[in-house]
Amino acid sequence: MKSPLTLLLTMLIAMLVSHQVSAAKCVAGKAGAELSAEEMTALYNCLHPKLVQAYGKKGHEVGAAYGDWQAASLRPVAPGVHSGQYLMTYVNDTGYADYIRFSSDGSQMPVGTVIAKENFTIRSNGKIKRGPLLIMTKAGDTAGETGGWIYSGVKPNGKVLKVDGKGFCHACHQAYPTQDFLGYPVPDARVTGN
Repeated sequence: MKSPLTLLLTMLIAMLVSHQVSAAKCVAGKAGAELSAEEMTALYNCLHPKLVQAYGKKGHEVGAAYGDWQAASLRPVAPGVHSGQYLMTYVNDTGYADYIRFSSDGSQMPVGTVIAKENFTIRSNGKIKRGPLLIMTKAGDTAGETGGWIYSGVKPNGKVLKVDGKGFCHACHQAYPTQDFLGYPVPDARVTGN
């Protein structure tokens, strides 16, 4: 027969493990619009490693690398143009310093810049649905019809997302010609300084 202390310790360990499993599921518990910035940050801290692992699991070049890049936003935000999807922006070393200027003066990002936006939705019941990693690669003249950008993506299972970059992605991005066709994170979520 187990001692009362052993039973108590067993119960406490079971409770801790149960809490860790629940937390590992990354559930918001309420609609995304109801989350404070701090709650969104905590949720994202749970979700981010899972997204990095998911997008990289099939060896996609950007899906496997972006997790080591610098974030250009402080937390995920739902800017509206992506149908309520929360986006978290990462930029490779080639373009990071230029990107975080958040310029709208007509300047161009350097060729070789790659921008990766993690994408997820928060349902009204607080459950998370992972979306694709959205990717923009600055290719310059070889992508003249889309402002020098190649649009691509990776599904949450690591497989390549088929993207109509000209007809779908650039159709919206062309609304930002003075920003090199970039839709930036909302101002209060932007990384500042350099």
